[in-house]
Amino acid sequence: MGARVTPFLVRNWPLRLAAIALATVLYTGLVLSQNARLWPGPLQIQAINRPAGAFLLDDLPPVTQIRFLAPVEVAGRITNADFRAIADLANVEVQPGGPPVPVPVTVQALSGRIQVTDWFPRTINVRLDPVTTRIVPVTVDHGTIPAGLVVADPETDVGTATVRGASSLVARVREARAQVSLDPNGINVDADVNLIPVDERGEVVAPVDIEPQIVHVRVEIGRENPTRPIPVVAQLVGDPASGYRVIAIEVTPLTVTVQGDPGLLGDLQSVTTEPVGVGGRTDDLDTDVELLLPEGVVVVDDPTVRVRVDLEPERGSRSFETGLTLTGAEPDRIYRLSTPAVVVTLGGTGAALQALDAATLSATVDVRRLDEGTDTVPIEFEPPEGTTLVAISPEEVGIVIEEAPRPSAEPQGSSLPGLPVLPSPAQ
Repeated sequence: MGARVTPFLVRNWPLRLAAIALATVLYTGLVLSQNARLWPGPLQIQAINRPAGAFLLDDLPPVTQIRFLAPVEVAGRITNADFRAIADLANVEVQPGGPPVPVPVTVQALSGRIQVTDWFPRTINVRLDPVTTRIVPVTVDHGTIPAGLVVADPETDVGTATVRGASSLVARVREARAQVSLDPNGINVDADVNLIPVDERGEVVAPVDIEPQIVHVRVEIGRENPTRPIPVVAQLVGDPASGYRVIAIEVTPLTVTVQGDPGLLGDLQSVTTEPVGVGGRTDDLDTDVELLLPEGVVVVDDPTVRVRVDLEPERGSRSFETGLTLTGAEPDRIYRLSTPAVVVTLGGTGAALQALDAATLSATVDVRRLDEGTDTVPIEFEPPEGTTLVAISPEEVGIVIEEAPRPSAEPQGSSLPGLPVLPSPAQ
């Protein structure tokens, strides 16, 4: 039996070996094709060997695809815990605002039953910036003040904060801001608030560290008192010089807006200025004065007003009796007037009227171009300088004109008894 089997085994042995090899290759290919897998990620890349004093400006992107080989029972349970992705930063140059540097990414399987064959991305861009610090002011932003409230300046327990991080980011920080909200009911703010690093446009700068991270903020809030416009009254003291009087008072502005307790404003009808002295003055006055306000009432805008006081000499009138004078009388005629004098009323300042002398006044009657007979002639009067003619009584006078008698031995009597005869003045 054994002799018969041996020839069978050795007969055509090359063909049998080729068949065995082919079967092995086919089996291996089948196994590999069944175990090759694509895991879609993500797997976060870890940075190693970061240079001392360097800040990673950008977050590292994740690995999004991993190709691997594993037995079927392993491949079905793959998670990101089975892999590790690293980027070695040891050779990356640290420079402020430098360009991105490409760094290789390495993916490792954490199990000996998994073989990683490929992954994506193979490289990533990295920027390293020197770490620096900076001191910035602490500010409070309370937003829009609700209507009807008044807000005092915010108070904080610290005035500055220290910002630490990448030099390019720290350079952008202008202030450490505490953001608070105002209660419409007027409740004071008294709380611990996180500080936020912001740039000159108010945008948050990140990532940077800030110390302290929390600041205590106090903001006192009160109810806003009502306002109302109210007229201004100028308060004059003293009297102008003798013979002068006030003719106009002008206040600019005529009204001011005041603010205060509602009870006080309801009773307030006007506000007066500080005393404006006009005692003994003869000329106009133009000055700025403060307002006198009740306690608890304030002026919203400028608390001063401008006051102008216009003065003028006092004016009056005075009557004088004055005689009549003929003008244009002919020497060969006799003129008889119905009245020898008239009453003249003059107007002017007190000083001008007091200075007049009645003896220097004279009214005239123009008799030129008058013929013999009876006539009525207006009375003319020229007021002295500084005065005006208010009235003259009577305004006209009756006149009788006769031919003068020729000389005789005996004088002739008056043909119009009772009327005075006025000598004709020289022309």
